[in-house]
Amino acid sequence: MSASLDVPPTLTYARARLYLGASAVGTLTVLAALALLLGLPERWWPSEPGPFVRDVLAWAVAVAVHAAVLAPFDLFAGSLIPRAYGRTAEPLGAFLGRWARGAVLHGVALTVVGALVMAAARAAGGWGAVAAFLALSLALLAAQPWVAAAVAGWRVRRLPTAPATAALGSGALAYDAPQPHVTGGAYGLPFRTRWVVPGRWSGEPERVALDAQSVRRAWIERSGARDRGVLLALAWNALPLVLVLVVWGAPAAAADVVRWALLGTVWSFVGLLVLPTPSRRAVLGADAAARAQGVDAAYLTAALERLDLDQDDEPERSAGVETIFHPIPGLRRRAELLASADPPAPSATSTWHAARVALYTSWAGGGFLGRAVHCNLGRPEVWVFLPSD
Repeated sequence: MSASLDVPPTLTYARARLYLGASAVGTLTVLAALALLLGLPERWWPSEPGPFVRDVLAWAVAVAVHAAVLAPFDLFAGSLIPRAYGRTAEPLGAFLGRWARGAVLHGVALTVVGALVMAAARAAGGWGAVAAFLALSLALLAAQPWVAAAVAGWRVRRLPTAPATAALGSGALAYDAPQPHVTGGAYGLPFRTRWVVPGRWSGEPERVALDAQSVRRAWIERSGARDRGVLLALAWNALPLVLVLVVWGAPAAAADVVRWALLGTVWSFVGLLVLPTPSRRAVLGADAAARAQGVDAAYLTAALERLDLDQDDEPERSAGVETIFHPIPGLRRRAELLASADPPAPSATSTWHAARVALYTSWAGGGFLGRAVHCNLGRPEVWVFLPSD
């Protein structure tokens, strides 16, 4: 079974994904804001603690509604649009099978999160809810590779020792998702960073400049940029819970958890506008650090060009589009700075990928935007490790 769009593309692939992702994010954010303004959580969900199973099932209904709203966006972003641009030949049935697996497991994760927070709030009030949120956030970070493997259905294994990845140290893993937009990333608790590398990169180390990528990632870890990004993301995601506790009290009923998730969704949207800027600084800092450690600028730039083709293939962006939508600077800007006779020094205060870590760890608050942005919409293989630099 297969399907494709009959209308010839009039936008670049990158812009088609960007507009679709913006539409998905906008739809979820507007619906969340309207639901809050109209008081729908307390009108449609139990507002007093009742039988625990009933309240968990009521929360699961909200999770299912979120998945249903997102489903058509996933279909276009994950299958129809890539087929129209010649980016995939995967049959529609195969995509739907992958998507269903990821959507169900993501929904189960959100349901379990809500259940645990409700149970903790009933047992220990607001402090119990805070403890549950922090424990869930840290568990998501520590188990990130295995969550990714479960959601996407691809294997995670230990990365074989090789000179090109020696800078990553012990504990590095390979993620065997075959899609070219998979880049892996960092995982682990703050101050205990470990790395995940796409398994296919081991077979093409020169094409992706794997040795240079390893040097960049080692600097991201050594400089504390990843730790600062994680801490900023956790602090950002904690603010909706603080608001809930101050205004409404501990989220012990289904309506409370739904309200918290809706507030978190709106707050995640604000984060999409604010958090990419410090993330871009860290990307440029890692590039500069690699050059300072002897990586050839032309070698790294050529690899970045190839990796950009693996993503959405948009080497140049306007300043406005980049500021709002992209935590990774455009390829042309990165290439110019790498080739500069006096590139900027790596910043000691840069904050690596706070925006995308916040989206993933927003699962711990039941937030609904974690898999709706343009870089991972319809792509279960990057719902957990969003594409990085």
